[in-house]
Amino acid sequence: MFNNPIDVIKTKMQGVGSEGLTVTSTAKYIMETRGPLGFYSGVIPRLSRVVLDAALTFSLFHSIKRAVTNFLVKPKE
Repeated sequence: MFNNPIDVIKTKMQGVGSEGLTVTSTAKYIMETRGPLGFYSGVIPRLSRVVLDAALTFSLFHSIKRAVTNFLVKPKE
């Protein structure tokens, strides 16, 4: 949420025909054309992706950790 404005500026600067743009000029353009909320365009899809990515990472980490632990710790006979 907090770094979305920087991501919006970066995405605009990577677009076709954006050679020579600076961070300041891009931010000024967004503010003039879309206002302050323009820096939060696309925040819902981005947050959805981040939440799903974190959920997958944590669940895979715990599954792999459990499998490795079970493999390395052999039951006593």
